[in-house]
Amino acid sequence: MRKLWFAVVASVVFFLPVQAHAFCYGHPGPISPTFPSGDVCGTLMQRGFNGSSFYNKAASQSYVMICPAGTINTINCSTVVTSAYPDGYGGTVQAFYFPHYAQNSSGSNNYDFYAWGTAYNDYWGSQSRPIARMSIGGYPAGVGLEDIFLRMPPRPMDPTPLYPSGNAVGSSYTVIWKSGIDLDRSPYPATYAVWYKYWPFGGTEPANYTLSRANMPCHDDGSGPDAYGQCSTYVAGPQPAGNWKWYVAATLNVSSQSPAYYPYTTNLFGTASGGLYFVEP
Repeated sequence: MRKLWFAVVASVVFFLPVQAHAFCYGHPGPISPTFPSGDVCGTLMQRGFNGSSFYNKAASQSYVMICPAGTINTINCSTVVTSAYPDGYGGTVQAFYFPHYAQNSSGSNNYDFYAWGTAYNDYWGSQSRPIARMSIGGYPAGVGLEDIFLRMPPRPMDPTPLYPSGNAVGSSYTVIWKSGIDLDRSPYPATYAVWYKYWPFGGTEPANYTLSRANMPCHDDGSGPDAYGQCSTYVAGPQPAGNWKWYVAATLNVSSQSPAYYPYTTNLFGTASGGLYFVEP
């Protein structure tokens, strides 16, 4: 099972500005000052990279969740699924709509917005890290917030363990895993952590993993992914005979492309692989 994890340092409160060409799926028109419906709606994009510059590109169907600022997975969080909608330029975008979300609010309140793909292999956004913080409400009470434009930074793709697996040869070896980095993720600093379990033959598998190394570069010499998109590190022997299981957690620092009005100053998105088993004879 693929695990997702996220880290954050030094929070600050800012608000995301309204994007000019965003729109509200399913909403008949702009909110009227005389009819405080409290709707919250807008569009969702991915923040891509084409090899020379950053750009916004269409997202896949995604979840969008709103929570009171600084909280998550509480009874006060609301989640919707985006829908494809014409963008007025001959294309389609993913749009989200929270009808009457702030209708009964009093004044303005700060909320965190989360977004992540509905597919298991959609490595954009986060369900545990907000991608924006905004103020909803205002005067008259429950005005809501329309025409929001959200962009999702990427997180690493699955850093799949490759070797060692099965019956390892020798008591020292080169550990190899997929980098989880493609063109969209290539501009961001990436680090890795390797976790392992060990138990002797005839013993019981431990419940928890132990951290082997943290904040590793892709390769021991500090270089990035090789021609096969792989990373590696050397493990010197001798290693004890028995059963082993290991996984890799990859981290991208996407702070450079976080919106100017982002709730955190340091933005780390991570993805952890599933475990791979091998035997040390």
